[in-house]
Amino acid sequence: MKIGIVGLGYIGSVTAVALTEAGYEIVGIDIDESKVKSLSNGEPTIFEPNLKELLTKNKSKLFFSTDYDDLKDVQYIFVVVPTPNKDGSIYLEYVYDAVSSIKKVNKNAVIITNSTVLPGTARNLMERTGMVVISNPEFTKEGTAIEDTLHPDRVVIGGSEKSAVDAVKKLWEFTHSIMVETTNENAEMIKYASNSFLAVKISFINEIANICEMVPGCDVEVVAKGMGLDKRIAPYFLKAGIGFGGSCFPKDTTAILSFARSFGEDLSIIKSAIEVNNDRVNRIMNILKNKIHKDNSEVTVGVLGMTFKAGTDDTRESQSIKLIRSLLDVGYKVNVYDPMAKIRIDGITRLNTAKECIDKSDVAVIATEWPEFKNLEINTDKFVIDMRRMLDLNSHSNLKTVGYYG
Repeated sequence: MKIGIVGLGYIGSVTAVALTEAGYEIVGIDIDESKVKSLSNGEPTIFEPNLKELLTKNKSKLFFSTDYDDLKDVQYIFVVVPTPNKDGSIYLEYVYDAVSSIKKVNKNAVIITNSTVLPGTARNLMERTGMVVISNPEFTKEGTAIEDTLHPDRVVIGGSEKSAVDAVKKLWEFTHSIMVETTNENAEMIKYASNSFLAVKISFINEIANICEMVPGCDVEVVAKGMGLDKRIAPYFLKAGIGFGGSCFPKDTTAILSFARSFGEDLSIIKSAIEVNNDRVNRIMNILKNKIHKDNSEVTVGVLGMTFKAGTDDTRESQSIKLIRSLLDVGYKVNVYDPMAKIRIDGITRLNTAKECIDKSDVAVIATEWPEFKNLEINTDKFVIDMRRMLDLNSHSNLKTVGYYG
């Protein structure tokens, strides 16, 4: 069975190799010639654990092209193109353009929307094109995206055409996961509701962390552990820190707010979660202002980590990047180390190791939870702001700092 995938970005490329691992042949389409050439040569354009290995292993079942004509004999086609924010609202033209291009070469294909789209998008696509559209949102996490695709918690399939729904269910049968069969609109809303709720959990525990910082004897990690043992709450996404970033949560929470306003609704909880998240960088800046009594231009801040999380090279909406830009804006000198990030920022000094970054800085900020940061040896007079609670002061007997703020 051949499967088409339009859009070979993060999710598209992961979905492609995961489905080949399950036995399918893939025809992948993207308008970016360099991306298609790279993937055809077995080189992914993003870092994701095991992606390169599976790309090489299953190369005989993968075909990449910039030509939509290569989809003319493919019955089921995933649309996995970007849905960015534009002026605070979701921008869906890439989705509409992709489906329009598919229709020109294969009007009988079943469209499977894997991109994150607002409720009503599938219905709109069907009205525009007359094609069958199935809503099949993904729930992957960067760093474990392939495993999440092969073994998801659930597979959500929305659609009104029973034969098409059944075909997509059969397509994902190999996962042995719970199948949720519903309407297009419910499937689209499940994705937004899920991401928004996870964002709320992160901001909630960060607010609790703010209180714990003020109360002697309070430790937010102990509080989170005690909360997470309640099965109604669960421990996932109750990790206090620098806040959420990446390609999903910031974009999706903003989009659902805008969508709700079009109906005259104000999603105050999600709105507050965004505000709390935006304030995390401000808190770090205030810590520096209150603890370091020198002119900003005389202080060098070493930032450890640029990606929005460990296990990826993705810096989209990274809280660390926002912190770096804020530091530069108020005159600090900034040293940076990250093992994977490729982004270039004017005004910073990129260093080759975490140790070098710390040694050449007055203040160290741990902004991304790369495992190598757990074993840092900081034996000079540094002020450390540990925004990921990576360092265990009890086991780091050689951790000698002017101050530690975790």
